[in-house]
Amino acid sequence: MFDVISIGNINIDLSFFIDALPDLDSEVLSDLEIFHGGAAANFAVGAARLGLKVGMIGCVGNDAFGISAIEELNKNGVSIDFIKIVEGKRTGMVCVIVEKSGNRRMIAYRGANEALESSIDRIPDSKYLQLCNVSRKVLIKVKNMTNSKISLDPGGSIVELKPNDLKGIDIVFMNEIECRKLTGMDYSKGAELISNYVNLVIIKRGAKGAYLFDGKNSISMPAMKVNVVDTTGAGDAFDAGFLAAMIKGRSLNECLSWGIATASIKIQKKGARSGLPTLEELLKFLSNY
Repeated sequence: MFDVISIGNINIDLSFFIDALPDLDSEVLSDLEIFHGGAAANFAVGAARLGLKVGMIGCVGNDAFGISAIEELNKNGVSIDFIKIVEGKRTGMVCVIVEKSGNRRMIAYRGANEALESSIDRIPDSKYLQLCNVSRKVLIKVKNMTNSKISLDPGGSIVELKPNDLKGIDIVFMNEIECRKLTGMDYSKGAELISNYVNLVIIKRGAKGAYLFDGKNSISMPAMKVNVVDTTGAGDAFDAGFLAAMIKGRSLNECLSWGIATASIKIQKKGARSGLPTLEELLKFLSNY
């Protein structure tokens, strides 16, 4: 049995690092780096580095980028047996524009990721399924196919969902903007509403830390002060840290701490994955903080 199966996007990130955004009809100079990305793939690598047995369900194109993406996941200890190569589609790509502050904007090309729903024909046994930025159709299909616990980070797909769609989900991760889009409320009131459908609600608040509500009790935890280089993949790193702690039987306080610390380590390096820590690195960071 796997500890967790990650379901969602596999991308290539073209990351442009700029001092300021250009005006209309003008240009700015930038540094360019190419990274492996995709929320579900980032999560899978993060969880594997923290010692979990991880599998990945996703799609890539029949191109050099797709082959490279699969090889990179395999190299990081993620099972690639359930990844589909989609003929006639390019591997998903994202243009990531990273400002001097470390904040970023993204332009996404879904490519082979669009074939995810039709490509899911079986789901292996696992303690958790982590769904990252999947469509409502994929969410419903997966809920009907498994008895595993499900954690969901809806990301941009939050616009497709209503609170009732979350019924049967064990853990939901979202940021404050996504919470307001779903509920029309601020994060604390929104978490209360969502808890009518979900066992555990975690709101990621960026530089303000994170908030957890289990239907009765809440925990607020501040962010860790680090040198921010690139926030790309910070949310995926948080999810990996939190679920790793959960699967290892840690307390909810420790789960939040692991999530925040994993994201804090990641954002000190460029790219969605290059800063993802091993379990040893995470525990050392926590002990020294």
